[in-house]
Amino acid sequence: MASDPGARANLVGLLTNVGLTALKLVVGVGAGSDALLADAFNSAGDILATAIGAIGYRLAQSPADEDHHYGHGNAESVAGLIIGAMLFGTGLFIALDGGVALWRDEAKVPAMSAAWAALGTVFVKEALYRYTRRVGEALNAPSLLASARDHRGDVLASSAVFLGVLGARAGMPWLDPLAAVLIGVTIMGLAVKPLRENFGVLMDESSPELALAIAAVARRDPDVLGVDKVGVHTLGAYHIIDLEISVDGALRLTDAHTIAHRVADRVRDEVEHVRDVKVHVNPAEAPAAEGR
Repeated sequence: MASDPGARANLVGLLTNVGLTALKLVVGVGAGSDALLADAFNSAGDILATAIGAIGYRLAQSPADEDHHYGHGNAESVAGLIIGAMLFGTGLFIALDGGVALWRDEAKVPAMSAAWAALGTVFVKEALYRYTRRVGEALNAPSLLASARDHRGDVLASSAVFLGVLGARAGMPWLDPLAAVLIGVTIMGLAVKPLRENFGVLMDESSPELALAIAAVARRDPDVLGVDKVGVHTLGAYHIIDLEISVDGALRLTDAHTIAHRVADRVRDEVEHVRDVKVHVNPAEAPAAEGR
């Protein structure tokens, strides 16, 4: 695990969330802060979300087998989708709980310790967000990127707690439960991107820009006369490419085969996160029919 940056990032996130949950629960109860307690429940959900992300990341590393011919990469997208759903559900719960406190006029003035706990969380979670996002982008790992957005949500949530506690102590006790409502709404908004992106991957959605980049790389081969089709199949952190190219129809089969391998190697080398490229060769005089 020590040599795997993704596994290490998941472990750091898990341990951090455990520590912050305990801190916010203890301080929130002692300080009488609805907002900090709401944030503690958010962190408790983060523990489960980070664990799911770690499991998805680990499963995605499993090699292809007789039941999964292209590997297990989509385990990460499933984990990212679950994290997004949990993020949305947590935000909804927190917003409703804070709204009930406002409706019942149960606001109270929390102790200053709640503000310090929230401020400390802001700095810890911002550092964790930057670290996790950097690793997630380097590995193109959906589960890590979803976790990073979760960490950023915690930064915003704890900032709202800090301001809410200060406002409550300044003579506006309703600001503490209002901060809880704002925390919930913010977290729900942050859940939209991981839900949308990971659902798209599971539905075999791909970026048109990526297909154009792959076609451009293939066309740079001097023996490629045209690119007839580019298919991108994304599995979690990596892509499987189906490519059809046109070459001189008078070429020998062995020469066309050599060109296909050369193009596949070029695409793998020049396009990020491409694991496999399958190249089909068409004679230029009879290009592949549209939609094949």
